[in-house]
Amino acid sequence: MRQTGADRRMWAAVTAALAAMALCFALRGAAAEALPTLPWAPPEAAQIRGEGLVDINTAGLEELTALPGIGEVRAQAILDDRAANGPYRYPEDLIRVRGIGEGILEDILDQITTGGQGYAQNIGS
Repeated sequence: MRQTGADRRMWAAVTAALAAMALCFALRGAAAEALPTLPWAPPEAAQIRGEGLVDINTAGLEELTALPGIGEVRAQAILDDRAANGPYRYPEDLIRVRGIGEGILEDILDQITTGGQGYAQNIGS
């Protein structure tokens, strides 16, 4: 079977794309090892630890259910997620918990903290 000029160009493009992908995969491992660990600083909201803020890294079921929109099921989901994935770096990390969307997070964001620098240092190492 004879190839036309269009066929040859298509195969050349496919071969070039495959070679580029192979190069990317080969370099990805080397590049990931060379990335430095970036210093972590909690957002200002996490540093303000006034009275009445609920520390989502240490709060129990009762404290969490006191937050608006967080019932017993969501509070237990927070505890389960924290046990499975470790402490939260930012209050916004609660979004990873099933059942907590941006609306609920927005309602409680000014009422929660992650404990500030202590957790940041433990997580970053």
